[in-house]
Amino acid sequence: MSGIYGVEYLDIREERYQTVDGDVLEEADVCIIGSGAAGSVLAKKLAEAGRSVVLLERGGYFEGEDMNQRDEDMLPLLWKKSGANFSNDLRTAIAQGSCLGGSTVINDAVCFPIPDLVKREWRELGVGISDEEWDYATKEVSEIIHVSEVTEDEININNNMLKRGCSLMGYENHGPNLRNCVNCMRCGLCHLGCHYETKQDMRITYLHEALNDPGSNLRIYCNCRAENITATGSVVDGVGGDFLDRIGNVVFKLRVNARIVIVAAGAIASTELLLKNFIAEGKAGKGLSLHPAPFVIGDFPFEIKAHQGVPMAYTLHDFGVTNGVEDGGFLIESSFLPPLQFSMALPALRGLMKRYGHYAMAGVLVRDDPRGEVSLSDLGFSRVSYRPGTKELDAMARGAELIARMWFRLGATRVITSHLSKGILNGEKEISDLTDAIRRDPNKVILGSAHPQGGNRMGDDPRSCVVDSSCKVFGFENLFVCDASVFPTALGVNPQLTIMALATIISDRINGRWNEFASLNPRVRLGEVCSTKQPMRCKMAKLKKLFDESESAFGRESLVNSPNMKIVDGENWSFDVDDLTIWNNRYWKGFYASDDDPLTKGLVYALGFYKRFWIYGDSVRGETHPYYSDIYAANEASEVEYPEYGKITLLQYFDHPYKLFYDILKIVDKDTLIGEAFGFGSPPEGKHVFYF
Repeated sequence: MSGIYGVEYLDIREERYQTVDGDVLEEADVCIIGSGAAGSVLAKKLAEAGRSVVLLERGGYFEGEDMNQRDEDMLPLLWKKSGANFSNDLRTAIAQGSCLGGSTVINDAVCFPIPDLVKREWRELGVGISDEEWDYATKEVSEIIHVSEVTEDEININNNMLKRGCSLMGYENHGPNLRNCVNCMRCGLCHLGCHYETKQDMRITYLHEALNDPGSNLRIYCNCRAENITATGSVVDGVGGDFLDRIGNVVFKLRVNARIVIVAAGAIASTELLLKNFIAEGKAGKGLSLHPAPFVIGDFPFEIKAHQGVPMAYTLHDFGVTNGVEDGGFLIESSFLPPLQFSMALPALRGLMKRYGHYAMAGVLVRDDPRGEVSLSDLGFSRVSYRPGTKELDAMARGAELIARMWFRLGATRVITSHLSKGILNGEKEISDLTDAIRRDPNKVILGSAHPQGGNRMGDDPRSCVVDSSCKVFGFENLFVCDASVFPTALGVNPQLTIMALATIISDRINGRWNEFASLNPRVRLGEVCSTKQPMRCKMAKLKKLFDESESAFGRESLVNSPNMKIVDGENWSFDVDDLTIWNNRYWKGFYASDDDPLTKGLVYALGFYKRFWIYGDSVRGETHPYYSDIYAANEASEVEYPEYGKITLLQYFDHPYKLFYDILKIVDKDTLIGEAFGFGSPPEGKHVFYF
């Protein structure tokens, strides 16, 4: 059954939600890591095609009601590292989401299709995706997330300042953006999640549709960090991970056995996972781009109130890839930030926030070369090494000059820049000082990035590329990486629509080749997944611990489950020793510990059994039958209390030779009981035999 699971106790949710209260073991056709622009598209399309899908998300499950529009609350809730996510030298702040829906929850909803120039460039680099595939995928995504052009009345004063400036300066290629938003409330707080749920992010669109499709089988696990990708030779068999509480403590374990594993955690996290698992060594993490973006603010004598309205609604294209600029280039995008984020971006000069309502702001989105790298620190965490080159610095300088000149000519009394040594310009004559400072002293430029991409390059050469044109990792039969990390070069525009289109293409390719993957039968890895929800996965020592720590919540009447139906081995019940599953939902499915030692195997009659119970006069009677034996042990249940056990259900056998044995049962919930078997003695003094 489709649904969302997590370790947090949440109020009533729009989607079916259940709290995880123990270790989890899952079996699925596909395991996807990451629920952002790629992962959610993959999950929906694969589930729609009949695949069972498990989707893992490091962050939590939050809805509009949770998003209270306050920076101090939403940054820890929705942003990776609470927004304090930087390159290794702390020069570049990297904005990424960490919640169900990923960065689509906290972005500005801007949608650009992949530029024609980039499609040609990537094909020359060995990417085998046709224009027709890009076009149909972009169209499909745009319809699902409701992409439309910003209307004239949605262009607030801040956006209109850029529009006026472009006309004043004589630029030709500029206009309103495309956005995935329906009936936008124009609150200006897109970066803090959409309280009104008008932004058509992945949770609102793809995941909602998939979860409510009666034919789909999608299980989403939030608060879950993927750690291990396991494989036998070239065949991946699943993923291991941890459930984390809000402060990062491991509370439970997870294991997913799957025919296909798709890593879609974003340019940095996907690479981190590959590196931790020694996948694509020497290639993974190379060639990272960031779209570094310095800002320029104009201080005007009249109120602009840029925080009221759509933050990013207008773009100047003359100098960018969308205007055919082949080597690098840049876009100028209107932008604005909520108060706390805005204050953090400003140079350390007193009094600047007092003029918050008088500022117009725009940023320079630089199409940078893939010069960065993601590696692992000594502690095993990702570290981003990035320094803009001469070409990038020149683009920053030209873009900053353009915006500063525009602001002054529109009447700004001063211009605030992102260079620490030239933070304030008091007139056009000082603009050259800023451009010189950017080129001469780049270490003092405050940079932001919302578009990390690259690092796991796509192409046809396994010597330099991590994945092929279907996003399959070279050297593996069933491991994929599908997100912005596979981009061979920087896109040059806001990337979410291209990421979604790529995931659409890859989903269709996987579905078209499903017969190849369906034949894969990855071996079951149990991992550390013993819990009261899945006791069949427990080793004896862990099962003992669960038994000792549990209390019986119900009386013997809750045992009754099968008053009439006769059981016939192989006809109406069966046991699969390989994957520890029992077919028959009308009886208690019984499992022994999963230890492999000969003694345990000998004791437990090959693992699987049933227990059935019925009312007999004033008592409850039952029968225990291990599948691989002729034992049908009759018993009777009574409620007793022993000091060392508390209140329990005592199961005493009365046929020879089983009358030598008895069981102590703790009925943990209406679906689970844990027992300890004893022999050769009267309760509670018998000799311990095993737990089940």
